[in-house]
Amino acid sequence: MSEVEQSFDTQRLKVVDFLKKEGKSNKDVIWAYDNIKSPPYKFAPTDISSILNGKRKYTKSVKWLITFLIDYWDIK
Repeated sequence: MSEVEQSFDTQRLKVVDFLKKEGKSNKDVIWAYDNIKSPPYKFAPTDISSILNGKRKYTKSVKWLITFLIDYWDIK
C-alpha cells in the first residue's frame, strides 16, 4: 500500500471510529451524501458501505467521499 493509500486508510478509520462514537451508522453517511445538491461522483448505498468497510480501492471518487465526510462532520 502506498503512502497516499495508507493516509486515506487512516482517514477512513477515523470516519468509522467517529461514526461508532457518535452512534451513527451507514444510514447517516448515506443521508449526508444524498443531501449534496450536485455530487461530483455517484455512489449507491452499497458502494458507501463497501468504502467504509475498506473493501474498495482508493480511487479518486473514494478519496473524495472520505474527504467529504471528514469535512462534513469536522473530524480531526
